[in-house]
Amino acid sequence: MTTAEQHVNVTINGKRLSVPAERSVILALWEAKEPLYQEASCLEGVCGACRIMVRYANDPEVRMALACQTNVEAEMEVLFSQFPDQPPHHYQLTQQASSDNETTLTQLNETFPQLDHCRHCHGCTIACPKGIDVEEGMRLANNGELTAAGELFITCVMCDLCVSSCPEAIAPSYVALFARRATAINRPLPTNLAQRLEALQRGELTIEY
Repeated sequence: MTTAEQHVNVTINGKRLSVPAERSVILALWEAKEPLYQEASCLEGVCGACRIMVRYANDPEVRMALACQTNVEAEMEVLFSQFPDQPPHHYQLTQQASSDNETTLTQLNETFPQLDHCRHCHGCTIACPKGIDVEEGMRLANNGELTAAGELFITCVMCDLCVSSCPEAIAPSYVALFARRATAINRPLPTNLAQRLEALQRGELTIEY
């Protein structure tokens, strides 16, 4: 005889479900053949696509997480978060600019004028599923310390949960992306990457889509 696999009852996007236990939210949905969410990509917490809000049984607090990194628990409630796309942020960094260059900092302030309006509410840091101290990163960026700000966000997956949590619409993940780009632009490319790019330009490599 085979033992029947244990299931747990959960509520996902308002629908009551019985799903296989000991699975991530995404895998439990798929194994239960529930097409409530199909936009996940990597299943490894890298693409940032499967952002969710979670409330566990007997816990009034709502938490932010990634569905592929969150296991199902009995009586948990899950809502897949759908946020409006961020408007494009237009800026042009050059190799003459650097993280300490006044022009770069002026560009940062012009692109993200809300950066100076941080309320220090900790909402962005609490929302981050990667445990990044987002608020500290915004403080560093606002003080012109772009190298330190960029390094703080090295594990950011651009899930934008910090964006949705900010009452001042600062868009922390995009500020961090600016900081990382401003820091990286003057650094030499890794040798293997530079060689591959040169080979592409010479037509020696092809990319299949």
